[in-house]
Amino acid sequence: MRPEEKINVLMVIKPIQWSGADKVLMDVATRLNKDKYKVIFAIIGLHPEQEFAIPDSFTQIRFDTPNLHGWRQLLFSCKLCWLMWKYKIKIIHMNSYHPGNYCRLAAYLMRVPIIIDHWHGFGRFNFKRRMICRLFNSFTDLSFAVSAGVGEYVHQQCGTDPAKIRVLYNAVDLVPCQKSQESLKVREELGLTPDQPVVGLVARLDHRAKGHLELIQALALLKDRHPLHALMVGGGRRQEEMRELAASLGLQDKVHFLGNRRDVPVLLQAMDIFVLPSHNEGVSLAVLEAMAAGLPVIVSAVGGLPEIVQHEENGLLIPPKDVEALARSLAQLRENPDLARKLGKKAREHIEAHYSLERMGQVANAAYDELVKEKIK
Repeated sequence: MRPEEKINVLMVIKPIQWSGADKVLMDVATRLNKDKYKVIFAIIGLHPEQEFAIPDSFTQIRFDTPNLHGWRQLLFSCKLCWLMWKYKIKIIHMNSYHPGNYCRLAAYLMRVPIIIDHWHGFGRFNFKRRMICRLFNSFTDLSFAVSAGVGEYVHQQCGTDPAKIRVLYNAVDLVPCQKSQESLKVREELGLTPDQPVVGLVARLDHRAKGHLELIQALALLKDRHPLHALMVGGGRRQEEMRELAASLGLQDKVHFLGNRRDVPVLLQAMDIFVLPSHNEGVSLAVLEAMAAGLPVIVSAVGGLPEIVQHEENGLLIPPKDVEALARSLAQLRENPDLARKLGKKAREHIEAHYSLERMGQVANAAYDELVKEKIK
């Protein structure tokens, strides 16, 4: 290979609803060695509102096939094979099971030298899923996992060789800790004064697994002794259901549903406490961003979250689906502001040390370089 010749990398994302998993691949792409790797994005069913998310510096190939079912699977696979041939792809990198399986099979058929998949959470595996993954693992060169727990889960469910699994922690930009004029304006628009306590949750309302229900119920338990306002950031089909629940508990003026927002860093600065009482979770970007903003966090002790949050050291851990435990933890931080400040400070220090974008780039480049040295002559 001549020194000036770059290695073409194909990253495949399916951002029908722009998710943390797709953002992680974007973060990896922007931090790969630009002198050595050229990233091309294959984008399946990009929503118009998500145009801003992909820098113009990347070559982008659009697949207008948002639903990969029936004959669309074959059409997508054929187009993907053509794309790999046209751009002489040497590395393909995509998110886990769907659409990862189509991508891995196409890459195998086209003899792409390096195949990488990326696992973000604890998805359910039935017998069919396990067998498919075990088959495709035989020609997958590397599986990134966003936490050690996720890596172990993938090993157990898919039979992936531990030697092929590498932990690549999610990462975030460090955002200012102090409240800005923009964050004060957010409070003003919601009718909140600077000194009113605000708790926040950033997650889509497509299902109940993110703990919106538990947070609203905990706020109801605290409304007389420790009244709190809550910012619910994220759209989704259960938004109206949660709004009705809040109203039924007398919290219609306390719970603010903000929908999808692009100014999450500003919203974080408008909060005093961040919660994510998930029922299951890989490594949440929202939690990392909240900790980077210096917020005390309360999260469920599930999935990869205990790898990020150490109880009473840089945050608080609670059992999943435990409304009373969540209410007690919120009350604890309200009654002990010194503890809240200490946890917020330690949270930011932890993110600086372990979850920076620079560290993610170092790990990703090292993994790519090792595979290139072994597989591409």
